[in-house]
Amino acid sequence: MLSIPLGLPEFKVIKQELLSYGYAIHVEKTETQERCPHCGFATSSVHDRRTRKVRDLAIFHQPVYLFVKVKRYRCWNCSQVFSASLESIQPNQHYTNRFCEYLYELCEGSTIQEVSRKHRIPYTTLERIYYSIASKKAKERQTAIEASSQEEMVLSLDEIAVKKGHQYETVLMDAKAGSVMGMHADRQCNSAIHLLSQNVLSKEMVQTVILDMWEPYHKAVRALFPSASIVIDKYHVVQKVTQALDQARKECSPLKKARYLLLKGCEKLRKDQRLRLDDILEEYPALSIAYYLKELFRDFYRTDGYNEAKERLEEWIQLAKQSPFASFQEAANTLERWKEPILSYFLCPYTNARIEGTNHKIKNIKRRAYGYRNLERFRLRVFLECTGNTTGSQAA
Repeated sequence: MLSIPLGLPEFKVIKQELLSYGYAIHVEKTETQERCPHCGFATSSVHDRRTRKVRDLAIFHQPVYLFVKVKRYRCWNCSQVFSASLESIQPNQHYTNRFCEYLYELCEGSTIQEVSRKHRIPYTTLERIYYSIASKKAKERQTAIEASSQEEMVLSLDEIAVKKGHQYETVLMDAKAGSVMGMHADRQCNSAIHLLSQNVLSKEMVQTVILDMWEPYHKAVRALFPSASIVIDKYHVVQKVTQALDQARKECSPLKKARYLLLKGCEKLRKDQRLRLDDILEEYPALSIAYYLKELFRDFYRTDGYNEAKERLEEWIQLAKQSPFASFQEAANTLERWKEPILSYFLCPYTNARIEGTNHKIKNIKRRAYGYRNLERFRLRVFLECTGNTTGSQAA
């Protein structure tokens, strides 16, 4: 039989054999003396011996089972009987610690069901192993994140749908570090306050918070961080304008298959697409006004400097209010209401791009498992898989 180092220094190999179900390796602990857990005295008096069958890492895709001869000692001082302690195997565990870590790593990026079927481990056993290790790693990672916190924090707050019927989870993210700091049920003001209070240690550290135009989030941030600068994500602002243009297009009933040409940036169109767009705008003069307003607003975000941006935004709002389209008038009223946090972008140029990308990853985690009945476990998965480089190494 091929000789391969076991890699467990506390054991010495007595015998190894190849059986129908895999490799069987008989081992024994090298230490011949143990310290009594009851009184602390060292003893070498063996009371009896028992054998534990423990699964270890596979060799050449063949399962490996360790048959560990466990000595039980009788203390000379207090006469208590106790088993020898093992570093690589937990008490009452049928798998080595390194095999449990290996199973945990396999479950990241996959499902417990898939790993259970592939390695022929009961689902409930693997589930218990995964979440016990995951809880420990989450505590370690949380401690590391708190220890490496910056002097100035930039937070992102957004929601993600977890079930049908408008059931949401609020996601809190450190925009600088790219780490998910926590999640909480629904997207109401009290939930956001609870999430921010639990996960942000110092209110003075928070300098900027990036939000969309959801009022409960703004109330929560103003309540907890009155001195922080609130920045409305520019994607959501531009989205309001493009939605207004799309609604104007729908009012031109004969006009079809032109949505892509109208919503796409003018500079990104091919020559034939520009010719087609010119024909559409010439045929529908009113629609050309809506298209002009959309392109004018895109120029607003290319502005350098707060004062010039403020002038352009106020000018755009007035033009949109005078347009013949109700959708643009409504968009103008919305932007006028949120004017200050929109303009804050030109003082603190942050966006919610990172959290939007992370939300996509969170949805993939949910889809991969076909949904989660236990939302605490879902949040734990998200925290472990979406914490980025915050602890010095890339999270799985």
